[in-house]
Amino acid sequence: MSDKDTISSILEEFASSERMGSFFLENSTSDFLFIRPSGNPIDAKGFQDMWSSGDIVLESAEITKIHRFELFCDDVAMCVFTLGSKFIYKGMHNDDLPTVTSIFKKIDGIWKIDWMQRSSGQSDMSLWQ
Repeated sequence: MSDKDTISSILEEFASSERMGSFFLENSTSDFLFIRPSGNPIDAKGFQDMWSSGDIVLESAEITKIHRFELFCDDVAMCVFTLGSKFIYKGMHNDDLPTVTSIFKKIDGIWKIDWMQRSSGQSDMSLWQ
């Protein structure tokens, strides 16, 4: 499997309603950060705690489109994608289409997510032509 295929597979696993909350505990680097739409960073444990708090209920998620994939060297890659997600946050329904930037590092031959940053709101898919 190519590096791009492997990373795409990891992202598909991330976009799973069953695994999203705990996903980063097993698939991220030790210094991983997720930058939320508010701009506030959270680590893998904090991300899991946020999802298990009951404030967020994920109805569905899918990788809508991978826009950019760059392999910078044998062990660093960047992937920019659109994530379709429907969820309830503190009782409010959301149907989001954010752009997400992710940086991967290969550690001991295994791709791990080192950084992920999610935009807020709705991505304009026409800008990705």
